[in-house]
Amino acid sequence: MWYVIQTTTGKEEELVALIHRMLPAPLYSRCFFMKRQLMKRLGGEWLEVTETLFPAYVFLETAREADVFYRLKRIPEFTKLLGDGQGAFIPLEQEEEEFFKRLCGGGQGELVKNTTVYLDRNREIRQMVGPLEQFKERIVRMNLRKRYAIVEMSMRGEKGTALLGIRLEKDRVDYG
Repeated sequence: MWYVIQTTTGKEEELVALIHRMLPAPLYSRCFFMKRQLMKRLGGEWLEVTETLFPAYVFLETAREADVFYRLKRIPEFTKLLGDGQGAFIPLEQEEEEFFKRLCGGGQGELVKNTTVYLDRNREIRQMVGPLEQFKERIVRMNLRKRYAIVEMSMRGEKGTALLGIRLEKDRVDYG
């Protein structure tokens, strides 16, 4: 099951490294933070960049939540272990975990790649190839000019949105 740890924004990578050092490998399967690809326009060229998808959140996959919980409480860098407020470390709901796994291409990666959008002559979407293709019904807003889509999601039962990258089939991309 996946659990969420909240830390200081910008310290996600540091926290993941600390957990890898401090927790014995048999206690967890994976510890990571999610990233997304986005298109940024710089000097008239589209640049594909990678940035943190959920700033301040680190995900931990474990079947031994009690052991992990007590060890993590000893690490002072944590702001908060997301739980029930009563001291229990509560996992993501199954459908939330599945959503994040599908978003990252099956759950083994931590990167949400850009979705390529193909337009017809009238600038209507003809086809999407990438993560958004399976979540069309969750798109609440899409801005083709700025190359992003906003999708509905939930984490730990709380509704929210996530901004995901799109690229148009015509975009020539410089990888930075």
